[in-house]
Order: sequence, then C-alpha cells, then structure tokens
Amino acid sequence: MHTKWAAKAAVQKLISLLPDPQRANYLFQDRVTRSTTLKRTAYEQRLRWAGDHLAALRRLSPDRATSFAAVELGSGWYPIVPLCLFLGGADRVWMLDLEDLGRDELAAQAVDALVASADDGGLTEAIGPVADERIDRLRAAGTAIADRGRQSALGELGIRARPGDARTFDDEPDPALICSNTVLEHIEPTILSGILGRFRDLAGPGTVMSHLVDHCDHYAYVDPGLSVYHFLRYSDRTWSWIDNSIQPMNRLRASEYRAIYKRLGIEVTEEHLSGADGSDLLGERLAERFRRMDPDDVACTSSWLVTRFG
Repeated sequence: MHTKWAAKAAVQKLISLLPDPQRANYLFQDRVTRSTTLKRTAYEQRLRWAGDHLAALRRLSPDRATSFAAVELGSGWYPIVPLCLFLGGADRVWMLDLEDLGRDELAAQAVDALVASADDGGLTEAIGPVADERIDRLRAAGTAIADRGRQSALGELGIRARPGDARTFDDEPDPALICSNTVLEHIEPTILSGILGRFRDLAGPGTVMSHLVDHCDHYAYVDPGLSVYHFLRYSDRTWSWIDNSIQPMNRLRASEYRAIYKRLGIEVTEEHLSGADGSDLLGERLAERFRRMDPDDVACTSSWLVTRFG
C-alpha cells in the first residue's frame, strides 16, 4: 500500500482550509519538506518548456518573434520561463496568477541558474540565440533583487506580476505569445473555458498560444510506486473529497481539452501527445467515466496544444 501520496493529499487538504493557504503551503515546503531550493531537474525542465514556446512563436509567427509581448499563465514560484522569454526577445512579459507567489529568494535562484547557463553555453542551446545585451541585463537583475527586491528588478526587464483572475486580464491586447506549463490541469473546466476565451479575445493576427498539459496523477511524482493513472480510479464525487485548492487536478483528458477549444472556436494548429497508448492501462482500475472513453485518450500522459490565431 502506498501511503506517501495519501499523507501529502491529507496535508494539502488541511492547508487548503487555512485562512492564507498559499502562504501556509510555502512555509510548510520551506521549513518542513525543505523543498524551496531550485532543483536542477526542475530548472532544466522549465528551460526546455521556454525553448519550446519560443520555437513555436518563431516557427509559426516569425514576424512577431522580436521585441514582442508575452503572457504566461501560472508562473508560480520561479520566474524561469518569463526570464527566458525576456532573454528570447520579449520586451514585456505578464505573469498571471490568482496570487503573486514569487519571493525575492526564489527569483534570485532563477536568475543565478540562468546566468550559469549563459556562461556554460547551455542557455542558447535550450532557447536559441540570446543577445549579449540581454545577458548583461540579466546579470544586473541579480544584483538589483538583492538591493531593491524582485518586483523592481524584474520590472526593469519588462516582467510584471499581475495577480487576479485571468478572465479579467486586459493589460496587453494582442500579445505575440500566450503560454502555460502544466497549469491547465489545475483549473476547473468552467473557469478554464473563461480563461481560454479571454485569451482568444485578446489575440490578434499571428498571436501564438502554447499550452503544455500534464495528464498524470501529480502524486506519482512524490510517491514513485504510484501509477500516473492512479487518480482515474475514483469517481468524481470521491475525487472531490480527495482533491484540494493548493494543487487541484481536474483529471481532464486530451480530448476534453480539444472539446473546450472547439466550443470556444479556437483552432488547434499543432497537437503533440505523449504516452497515448491504451495498452499502458492494462491492470489499471478506472472509474466508469474513464472506462467509457477511448483508451488511447485516457492513457495520454501529456499534450502540447499550439494555436496560431488569424
């Protein structure tokens, strides 16, 4: 029996009931699990994500890939992707989250990691050409965080946090790039439809929207013996008791995201799927909702949806 995931689920459920759950969650991660230090694997993962978004913009809308404006949904703790977008040519980057989850020490870790990658050549390999002037500004941002704090330092790079409901975002009409990384799976479907509809309304001709979705049970990342399909065994009612507001999981499969796009009139220009092999479900217990679906769809572990508007 696997208990590690259940313990984490119970702790997150408890934290989600506290008055300021995100602050409580950070303190728990910082002082109990000691997991607020940027891990190399997490950093390299985000570097690849940023490279994929920039490559999509350059491939599908090359005329808009310089001196552009970008929006990232769900930037989280470490502003690695926004910093990469700046390095890749963005003049303005908006970080959208319900709350501003950033902290000076976390931003400093992100800057230090990127400076190190610039020095060893790994940065350009991951995200493409970077102007020396942007590297110099990144280095200066590291000093500025210590002197004046992350908001001022990142603001000088054109990177700004915009806490609040993304469905009301209107600060950047016609951005060149809209992106997210393993965020959509944490958003309730009705709210998700509203957010994607807002992005559709903001987009102009040539805007590229690029979303990476993780369809796996995220508890499998802390409990190695757990199947990535584990959470699909529960009915919606049971899952609602297990799920929490700190790291909710909507359990939508790839086809259900495509259906949302279709209802909103958003075309999918490119779709890249991983793990879409129904044979991987052999031996898995599935709730009735998922048993009725195409096994290849249920088995899909990640999808990357890219849209070029107009």
